[in-house]
Amino acid sequence: MKKAHLPIAILLTCTGLMSSASASAENIQVGFSIRTLNGPFFSALESSMKEAGKKEGMDIITIDAGGDLNKQVSDAETLVSKGIKYLILDPQDPLVGATIANAASKKGVKVITVDSYIADGAQVVTRVQPADEDNNLMLGEYAAKQFGSKEINLALISGNQGNLGGENRRTNFINGVIRQQLLDSNKTHFRITTQLWGNWDQMGGMKTMEDIIVSSPDTNAVYAENDDMALGAIRVLQSSGKLNKVRVYSYDGSKKGYKAVIENKLQATAENNPVKLAYETIGVIKKVESGTTDFPDYLKTKAILVTPDNVKQIYKEDSVF
Repeated sequence: MKKAHLPIAILLTCTGLMSSASASAENIQVGFSIRTLNGPFFSALESSMKEAGKKEGMDIITIDAGGDLNKQVSDAETLVSKGIKYLILDPQDPLVGATIANAASKKGVKVITVDSYIADGAQVVTRVQPADEDNNLMLGEYAAKQFGSKEINLALISGNQGNLGGENRRTNFINGVIRQQLLDSNKTHFRITTQLWGNWDQMGGMKTMEDIIVSSPDTNAVYAENDDMALGAIRVLQSSGKLNKVRVYSYDGSKKGYKAVIENKLQATAENNPVKLAYETIGVIKKVESGTTDFPDYLKTKAILVTPDNVKQIYKEDSVF
């Protein structure tokens, strides 16, 4: 297999992970390298990780990479130098994440990844992830059922270019549409009118929706890769009097997204719950501490499609996300 070459700065920084450190604390020392704290999902992931860890007698030390790949390498080095026993890694980049994990593992630090993707071959205990594939397949199937025999003119609002999580989400949504249409009529009847980038927030969703209305006025469906961008798109559609003509779908299962489903502004979303991800991750550490050594490559949370039929049972006003 052809080896990928990392930037020299990254390789040099990664060597810092080789410095030894021993953990000597009453509680289990756990480092959490989170790729960003920009956005409610990541804030909820961090706070829930600390809460779950505290309940199990773990000291969680968090460092925010701020979306900077090189800084995450340095953050991991800092955490290892503090004598952590476990590293929870939310990789900014799959390949560099594997380099971080492998270097930490050589020093006896056990690594668990959460949420984001890491390259195959990384030395990790397991990967804790949401059920992105199944959730988005269900969303696509739901959209196809809603449209029936009517042509779907779909606009995609994606997060940022090169993001594997976003690519996985939209690809499986489209696959779900195709699968359901073929099942129903042995043919497909949809097209993609445009794909624009909303940078994962409401302002980006608003800007892209404004552009879609002008450049692709025949759009009758929108899929946004997270609820925040969908909510921005909904604001524009509502203010322009077009929300009754364009169905909006998204993914994350945020409290605000659920509220939009209840208000019949968002057709459907699916659960990507940072609280469940955090508790699952801490549960892995607890099992390792109790002697468990055999874990699957992936531990995924349950896939849950959220529609007007079940949203009121799932929505919680006091939820952190």
